[in-house]
Amino acid sequence: MWTKEGSVSAVTGKIQGDRSQGEDATPSAVKTLGKALTVLEAVAQCEHPPTVGELAAVVGLARPTVHRLVQTLVGTGFLQQNANDARVSIGFAVLPLASSLLDNNRLRLEALPHLQALAQKMNERVNLGILHRGQVLIIGGTEKPNLPTIYSRFGRSVPLHCCALGKAMLAFMPPDQARALLEARPMVARAPNTITTIPAMEKELAAIRERGYSTEQGENSPTSNCIGVPLLDRNDFPVGALSVSGRSMEALKKDAGEALATAELISHLL
Repeated sequence: MWTKEGSVSAVTGKIQGDRSQGEDATPSAVKTLGKALTVLEAVAQCEHPPTVGELAAVVGLARPTVHRLVQTLVGTGFLQQNANDARVSIGFAVLPLASSLLDNNRLRLEALPHLQALAQKMNERVNLGILHRGQVLIIGGTEKPNLPTIYSRFGRSVPLHCCALGKAMLAFMPPDQARALLEARPMVARAPNTITTIPAMEKELAAIRERGYSTEQGENSPTSNCIGVPLLDRNDFPVGALSVSGRSMEALKKDAGEALATAELISHLL
């Protein structure tokens, strides 16, 4: 069983072992840490728990190397391995890290009460997202009032070009920065209405700036209907965005003023 003390002991032992080999071991230890984090992130992004061999193919490392890294991460609780088929998945040791981050994120703390109020007013699901490593990262939200509160979407990443959250942030950042983000990743078609070219997206972003909010209709999934509004800091830079999802785009547009007002309120608190 993994414990905090056990994890610290394992890490301390590895560090002391590296130090005993002299200062020249430090670059090697850093490379090993980088490989371990790559493996951990790859497991998190896999749709289904992978085998060690599948994981090695994904990260581009030798299978014996990945095996050793997986065993270390399993030993410290950051990964867990199924006893029957040896497939690996994220371990419970990541939860305290994620909890600490979310509980201390000012944007999330300031926004959540207002997102809940917005969900009540519009009777729809509301999400909160930020820009993280070139994609939208969902860090909070609330379900429709008549549904139980769930957190399954937290930590999920979505491409910028095909979701209301991403387009809302792109539209209100400097154009050269928005274009650089769009050029950094292929604009893959995820649904029938996904915008897949930069000229078309720049035209879309201009329309978003004009009306103040973005729309997403059949772009991230065939049935998606969302509007998104940026959350701006004191320099009018989008530090995040909120989105409202529903079954009808007409209904969302009709009540877009509520989302705009909520975003303005949250922005004043940042």
